[in-house]
Amino acid sequence: MKRRVIIGLSAALNVALAAAIFLSAKKTPPPGQVTTASQPMADTNSPPGPATANPVPSGLPFRWNQIASEDLKIYRDNLRAIGCPELTVREIIRAVINERFGLRRRGILASFQNRYWDMVMHRELTGRQKFPRTEWGQALESLKAERLQLITDVLGQDALITETERQARRAELEKQRSWLSPEKRGQLIELEEKHQQQLVGWAETRGSRLNGAPTQEDEDRLQKWQQDFDAAEKKLLTPEELAELQLRESDVADWTGNLPGFEPTEDEWRSLTGLRSQYEESQRELGNADLIDEERAARQNELQAGFDSAVQAALTPDQFARYQLANNDQYQSLHNVTQRYGLPDSVATESLGVQQTAQAQAAQVRANSNLSPEAQQAALNAIQQETERTLSQILGVKVLSTYKEYGGDWLTGLSQTD
Repeated sequence: MKRRVIIGLSAALNVALAAAIFLSAKKTPPPGQVTTASQPMADTNSPPGPATANPVPSGLPFRWNQIASEDLKIYRDNLRAIGCPELTVREIIRAVINERFGLRRRGILASFQNRYWDMVMHRELTGRQKFPRTEWGQALESLKAERLQLITDVLGQDALITETERQARRAELEKQRSWLSPEKRGQLIELEEKHQQQLVGWAETRGSRLNGAPTQEDEDRLQKWQQDFDAAEKKLLTPEELAELQLRESDVADWTGNLPGFEPTEDEWRSLTGLRSQYEESQRELGNADLIDEERAARQNELQAGFDSAVQAALTPDQFARYQLANNDQYQSLHNVTQRYGLPDSVATESLGVQQTAQAQAAQVRANSNLSPEAQQAALNAIQQETERTLSQILGVKVLSTYKEYGGDWLTGLSQTD
């Protein structure tokens, strides 16, 4: 959970907790139930059930540090002791756990940052099935298993996923699979939830070991579960339904999410998803082929040209133009900002035209050897000023200011002589 989400959640919960503490403070606690800070704290190895807590003594001003604790089991028990609802207890503890593990996860990602593009070039990250086998993936999987184990230790098995999260996920799957009959949708979700529980248990067992490495027995058990799941899925769905499911939920199925402003029809989406799947498979084969750099580059160019031609053939001329526009990085930067301010796509398109014209003019000025350095600089400054004035009219002063901060670096580059 992101830090701002946790802060917002904590603020809301603090209000609720303060109210609960205020109400509980009006009641006189029975003798022996109230403990003070000097008394022994709860056993950190206690089960998820009730334990000794440190509730706020009646009549004393509330301080959060009397409830919060680095020991999550004590933190949990203190929350329960002041009458905090169990659902709220879970949300608070899960938020703390997520924040702690989020910091460690960012540390793992940072340690592999410099190697990321090397891994991409060597196809180490291609396909979801390959990611867990990388050193990076194994580190993240071990961290995930450790997080799940901590949640289980502190809150119990049922707290691994909240009911709200479970219902939200189920609703999303129901929506995504509306093309299936209601009966098959429900059976497929139940089948997947059972398989997910097996995977969670497998990760917990692996994470409980000192090095977190899977044994051969672990690998065999995981393979059998996958085979059983695949067999049950084939039994539930017809071959046509299974092919449709695999297409819709493949690694390339969500490609439209990266193309702002491009909305394909159902048939166009299906055609391009199939083409992308074939293209990705060809790239994987190329990555594993024993070729010299020149041959690999030539083959890559052939693959890209073939894919581009196939996409153009699958779309109408107007749709292909929109597709090309959506793939333009400069357009994406503009679209991200204009969309944030609720402006139509035409504004981003018009602004892109201004950018391309200005950059072409600046390139002509730099290439003109007849201009003195002073004249060249003056011409570039004039292009930059005129471009900013035009964009200000199209976007508005506020939107332009945001765009210059997030993607508008090229404006400053207009006045540079090289």
